[in-house]
Amino acid sequence: MANTQSSLAPSHDPPDQHEVSRQIDSGAWAAFFIWLGLVMLAGVPWAWFLVGLGILILGAQYMRRQRNLNLERFGVVVGFIILAAGVWELLDLPLPLMPILLIVLGGYLLWKTFSPKAESQ
Repeated sequence: MANTQSSLAPSHDPPDQHEVSRQIDSGAWAAFFIWLGLVMLAGVPWAWFLVGLGILILGAQYMRRQRNLNLERFGVVVGFIILAAGVWELLDLPLPLMPILLIVLGGYLLWKTFSPKAESQ
């Protein structure tokens, strides 16, 4: 009869990359729900909520980088956009953020389409 005791004992091997990625994602979601609850309880203004959320998203990407995992480009971009939206609101800038972001995005896509690197592929 096989010894089941050894299979139930916690492993002291370092976790694999997939497990580390899952832990970071789970921790980020937990932090999001805690932040959301605190914002709702304290009546934090929308701008500060966005700043905190942007920092949380970028923090998760920073953790991925610290653990030698691939950064999620979408997460980095969304984190910066949300952070920028919060700072934009805090500074009460007169220009609307969304049209500026759309112009920048369109310019980037044009640059990417017509850059020499794209043609050589």
